[in-house]
Amino acid sequence: MTSGTSESPADAPPRGAASGWAIIGIFWIMALSILTIAQGLIVPIVSAMLIALIFSPVRRALARIGVPSGVSAALILFSLLALLGTLGYFVSGAAQDRLLDAPHMIEDVGDKLKELTGTVQPVMDATEQIEHIAVPEPASDTVTLREPGFMADFADTLPVMFGQIVICLTLAFFLIASGDLFYEKLVQMMPTLKDKRRALAVARAIENQLSTYLLTITLINMGLGLAIGLAMWGLGMPDPVLFGIAGFLLNYIPYIGAMAGAGISFLVALVTFDSATAAIVPALAYWALTSFEGQFVTPIMVGRRLKLNAVVVFVSFALWAWLWSFMGMLLSTPMLLTMKVVSDHVPGMHGFGKFLADRDELSRSDRRILKYIFRRDAPLSKRAASKAAADPASLPGSSPAPEANVTA
Repeated sequence: MTSGTSESPADAPPRGAASGWAIIGIFWIMALSILTIAQGLIVPIVSAMLIALIFSPVRRALARIGVPSGVSAALILFSLLALLGTLGYFVSGAAQDRLLDAPHMIEDVGDKLKELTGTVQPVMDATEQIEHIAVPEPASDTVTLREPGFMADFADTLPVMFGQIVICLTLAFFLIASGDLFYEKLVQMMPTLKDKRRALAVARAIENQLSTYLLTITLINMGLGLAIGLAMWGLGMPDPVLFGIAGFLLNYIPYIGAMAGAGISFLVALVTFDSATAAIVPALAYWALTSFEGQFVTPIMVGRRLKLNAVVVFVSFALWAWLWSFMGMLLSTPMLLTMKVVSDHVPGMHGFGKFLADRDELSRSDRRILKYIFRRDAPLSKRAASKAAADPASLPGSSPAPEANVTA
């Protein structure tokens, strides 16, 4: 028995489309859950891989002069630990003093902020009096449970942090010491000679671009930290070494890192100096240095080839900060760059790589289509859109171009 209305095959939804999207949604939900639950294991692994990528040019340079990969890995990690230990030795005393003086510093900051917002204080006092009148205090005594402080929480998380650091450094040592082991395995896996060459070229391109970018950004951050420390020392700020190290680390965090550093500089200067005008100068100096680095130094040294979409960078930062807290903030941009480099070199993912990249020059056909679509007086139908995509020269008002230009 046939129905009065029949649905054409072109209008019918594709079979399995709904189930396919459901499977994709379930996959992403499970992936995010695993990344959140297993962050204690995944974060050290990702950090170790990034460390190995950063120092891969150093290992190759040492290999050219005859140094084995294992010895290179030991030298790199021992140098890194010596540098961190030296910085920790010079910073530990000042950091311990600042942590001990933190309660008094918070009180001083509160007093200075009250002085700056003196006109608002009478309104806040009147509001508190109204609340006391409306809600009388209970006659019976109440017992207040004191929650553990910052130092207690830090003491609880210290063993976990130490274990993650050990896993990260140990894995980084094995990754650096393995040398070209992964390239050998990749060549052995590919079936044909063409596939071997393509896979090896893609892997080398990914390693070269990522290692160059990460090493360059690390050197830029070191220079920025040095400049911030010197600027704070010149302005009479206490503990300029702490500010330099904070600037080095916070600059790995996009957008929020510069704002946090400027805010911390303002609060410390507010306690250090007498006037609020003098307290603004260190914050402005911090912001000026980070802005100069972000607008001029990084684009010149890194180039547009690896520049990312600002909106995507912020979304990635928010996602990884939600998943992995502070370490997610540090690793968000390197992982996003990894996805872009992989997308640029893997067939079938070029569109995703274009989406992650910054604004690029449009082709002539794309410009014509966009110009026609955004005309308010000429809405584009589905049939015209498909025709325009196939032949952009058919759009009204577009002059016919030579065949070679249209094909390009």
